Amino acid sequence: MSGAFARALDLDRHLGDATSTAAIIRDSDTISFDERSEFPQVAVDALNEWGLQRSYVPIEFGGEMTDVLAPMLQIRHIARRDMTVAVAHGKSFLGAVCAWVAGGTSAKHLAPIVLSGAPVSWGLTEQGRGSDILRTATHYRTDGTMRIEGGKWPINNATRGRAMCVLVRTRNEIGPRSLSLVLADKEELDPASFEYRPKVQTHGIKGADISGIDWHGTEVPADRLVGESGKGLDLVLRALQLTRPTCTALSLGGADRAVEAVLDFVTNRRLYGRRLLDLPEAATDAGAMFADALIAEATAIVGARHVANLTDEMALISALVKYVVPATVDALYRDATRFLGARSQLSGIAGAGLFEKAARDNRVVGIFDGNSVVNLHAIVNEFQSVAKGARQHPETAQLLNALDPGAPTATLDFTRLRLITRAGSSLVSAVEPLVGMLPAESPPAFNRVVKVFTSAVAVLIQDVSSIPRTAAPGAAHFDIARRLAEAFAGASCLALVLQNSSASGLANETVWATAALSRVCQRMGRPVQGAAASYAELHELALATHHRGTTVSLFDGWTA
Repeated sequence: MSGAFARALDLDRHLGDATSTAAIIRDSDTISFDERSEFPQVAVDALNEWGLQRSYVPIEFGGEMTDVLAPMLQIRHIARRDMTVAVAHGKSFLGAVCAWVAGGTSAKHLAPIVLSGAPVSWGLTEQGRGSDILRTATHYRTDGTMRIEGGKWPINNATRGRAMCVLVRTRNEIGPRSLSLVLADKEELDPASFEYRPKVQTHGIKGADISGIDWHGTEVPADRLVGESGKGLDLVLRALQLTRPTCTALSLGGADRAVEAVLDFVTNRRLYGRRLLDLPEAATDAGAMFADALIAEATAIVGARHVANLTDEMALISALVKYVVPATVDALYRDATRFLGARSQLSGIAGAGLFEKAARDNRVVGIFDGNSVVNLHAIVNEFQSVAKGARQHPETAQLLNALDPGAPTATLDFTRLRLITRAGSSLVSAVEPLVGMLPAESPPAFNRVVKVFTSAVAVLIQDVSSIPRTAAPGAAHFDIARRLAEAFAGASCLALVLQNSSASGLANETVWATAALSRVCQRMGRPVQGAAASYAELHELALATHHRGTTVSLFDGWTA
């Protein structure tokens, strides 16, 4: 078991059995806190005592972070128990990343704050501007002193946070060099110079501190610029390359909760005098949901391995992962809601309320750190690089080792983050040679779906290469971007079939990959003959895994 998985397992054991009164995050508290929209302070404090925040700070600044896989796995464990707790604590990771990327004085000042467990937030969005951060109105004026004027809303931990990395305007014109980042440590500020906006009443993560802050000429120390003046947008775009894949840990935790609910339902439910698990239609539907959970897991973990090992590809990979993982888990929840029926909307019945809460919470992940449209647009911007990369031939053995979740990883070098990749995704470009490495004696159903997937990727690359470049992409561009994200998900599954030194028993079978690639091909517009049989077979394998007391996962040591 790799260090990241071992550390996550330590956290899981520390959290305890969620059904026990001795657990740190108890199922009963998860429901009651949500009903009261109450902030889970006791759970957050307990995570600080364990030292979760050390995984948010790079080694060079006194923490334990070498890449994002370790904090991802830890946040996933928390999210499967209560996504509100994960969002409340994990925001400090997101809020601090710009400082790590910039380095210098701001990073040195922020590191001990994060390590102390004090919350840190990220002040990007403003009321009425949505995702258009280029039109940020909050400004930073220098008239002998450095002052922030304006407001940020809605912001996670805006009220509870001790510090905030605030995106501000330092030039009047709209342009890429008009914005800067300022570290506002509230312990250094005059409390009379800023005020909070009320907590937003949200549909999901109801207990989280989603609020806002208004700065009224708030004076900050002169050395609190994060990086250079005018480099704010640049820093944000680079930081998003780390925060976007990390956010998918929330989706994975949500998927764990949904899979558990479906497995319990098919095991215990009887219909028409028969067990639900014995009905062919139910087995097919459940298997398709399990396939979606495994697609999300494969894509998120392979994406995380890119961060330190293929850092210069993260401008594209982060957008691919952030689009496809939440979208896949959203589909899983839609299907699970129909499958569970009325039970999906009820509380107080054998954990049904936990599913209902998780379904609400899960919907917010897709809008964190760039919504689906923003990420698809980022993918469109990479079409030229993807086309260029498709003409190259990656070294497959080296690539597989870099993406193997159980293999040693390089230490993340923030200076290797780029705003545009040179050659797209090595993994997508390597689909054909990776297929050539598969064993010739693979099962016929697996060979059939691989053939369909390879053909779909070839057509996709032709579409990427031929579509005209434009400053205003249309529906065709976004459809290609969506298929490219699905192709990356399928390629991630192939990579783990070929090399996964942390493989679970389930991952050692091709059953999961057959079902997963069938789902991917369907979403790429190439449905696979016999897909239903592969879903039913995965359902049987998942049930056997569940009955052995182990988790439906591709990785040994992962427990849910």
